[in-house]
This record gives sequence, C-alpha cells and structure tokens, in this order.
Amino acid sequence: MGSVGIIANPSAGKDIRRLVASGRVISNQEKANIITRFVKGLVYKGVNEIYFMPDKSGLFRPCVEELKNDLDMKFLDTKHYDGPEQTLLAAKLINQLNCDCVLVLGGDGTNRLVAKNIGNVPLIPISTGTNNAFPIIIDPTIAGLATGFYIMTKGEKFNKNLISQKPKLSISIDNKYEDIALIDMAISNQNFVGSKAIWDPNVLDHLFLTQSNPVSIGLSSIGSKVTKIPKNKAIKLDFSNKGEKIYATIAPGLISEIYIKDWQLFSYDKKFNISNYSGTIALDGEREIEIYKRNKMEITLQKQGPFVLDVIKSVHQENL
Repeated sequence: MGSVGIIANPSAGKDIRRLVASGRVISNQEKANIITRFVKGLVYKGVNEIYFMPDKSGLFRPCVEELKNDLDMKFLDTKHYDGPEQTLLAAKLINQLNCDCVLVLGGDGTNRLVAKNIGNVPLIPISTGTNNAFPIIIDPTIAGLATGFYIMTKGEKFNKNLISQKPKLSISIDNKYEDIALIDMAISNQNFVGSKAIWDPNVLDHLFLTQSNPVSIGLSSIGSKVTKIPKNKAIKLDFSNKGEKIYATIAPGLISEIYIKDWQLFSYDKKFNISNYSGTIALDGEREIEIYKRNKMEITLQKQGPFVLDVIKSVHQENL
C-alpha cells in the first residue's frame, strides 16, 4: 500500500521579505488546499496511509475532514514542539517509520531542515516559501499522482531512475559538525542573526552555491551571472567594493547590484578554511550561525544530500 509523510511549514512565505521586498504571501488556506489536492492524487493511486505533522495552524484539518473515509491517517507525535524543532522531529520520525516519501511544503529553508533528519526517504518539495530554488512549482494533484505511481511501481527496473540524490554544502566550526545548506551558504559581515533573511547582498563577503539558475529568486541567482554550475560541482564567489559589477534578483521585486571580486568552481575533494572572521553564516537564505574571530570554519561540498522524487519524470514514465 505504501505510506507518505507530510511536513507543511505554516510560517513559510511570511518572513521580513514581505516588508523589504515584494514577496508573495502563501495563505494557510492555500497550503491546506495543496495538501488536500496532493493526498487526493495519492488516494487515486491506492496510497492511503498518511502521516501528518500536526502543526498548530491546522493545515491538515481540511484534508482530514474531506477524505477521512478514504485515509488511514496518523499523526506524528510532535505536538509539544513548534517551528524548526517540530520540523526536525517530524523528519526524524518519518525516517524511523520508513515512509516511502515525504511531501514538504515550504521554501529552501524548510527543505534544509527536513534534509537534516530524513535519511534516505525521498522528498517531494513543493514551493510555498520565499526563495524556492530547491522546491518545485507544480500542481499538487499531479505531484500526488506521480508520487502514487512511484510507490506502487517499486520493484520495477525503471523505478530507481525516478529518484536522484542532491548534493549539499557542509560547514564545520572548530572541527565540530555544525550544519548544512542545500542551495546557498553565505558568509556575511553582519554580526547578528536578527531577522535571519538576507536581502542586502552588500553585506556578503563569500558565497557558496550548488545551483546557479538564472530564473531562480535569491542568492543563487548571483552565480548565474558568471557561469553555469556543472554536475558534481559547486561555486565559491568572493565580493568586495570593486570588481565585476552585476545585478541579481535577491528577493521577489528586489533587484540589487554587487561587485564580484573572484569566483571558482570546486568539487567534493576541495576544502575551504576560513578563520579570523567575525560575522554570520546564512544557510539557504537565512542567517543561522554567529561566528567570531576565534572560530575556525571548514566548508565542503558533499554528495550525500537528500533524495528527491522527480515528479515530471514519474509522470512521463507512467505515460510510457
């Protein structure tokens, strides 16, 4: 029959970039609607065992009410947690339950949190955040049907080709594991985490990217101005008040200029060591870590990122 976990971030798409830029607001009603449409696709394909993360906004309730007679619904025991801690725990529990897939509603930051604890469970990342280089924009009904097809055809030769493993950037501080990023890792000279989101590229000294899509919004759009990142590679960019002047769409409706001092492509065997630096580290667009001159950082590109279901490929495979 198969089972699917659902992690929906009620706070995604609601940060300060609605004030400093023109970021869209994805209402909780729309997020609940996305969940319902996705699950309808699953049910049609015969997958009805669903594990919901019981967020305090109740994004799961409309789906539960409408489809209660069609679902074997269960709720993850995360009710005593909220925010990032709840997402991290939900991902850990879904991994322990060995679910076939997990639907993630959010942006790059939400998917980063899920990736930290989800193990080998494939993600279906649907965009409801601000910076959405990692998740996809697709009708959730189609995504549900594609996910159901993938689950119900496990054992077929083609099935493994529907899943791909994404790379990740890893940072360790003082020889201790600290955190990861899926798309961008930015080193900023701002000394406080504050409102987390980065909307002024002029506070950046270094930027590491796994993607450089020219049609993406966020820090990854900067990389597209210098080169396309090949498979199994990442890029490091250095900034100053002199150099090649480029513009990039840092947030929806926010076009900023920045000077690129230098850049280089690198692969898995390359390590970048940074010390004697004071500022913050932003992971997938949000400042998360405060660092001081006494700290020693090491940044690497790693192969062992999250597995992701290719929804489009799954749809095409079924049509064959």
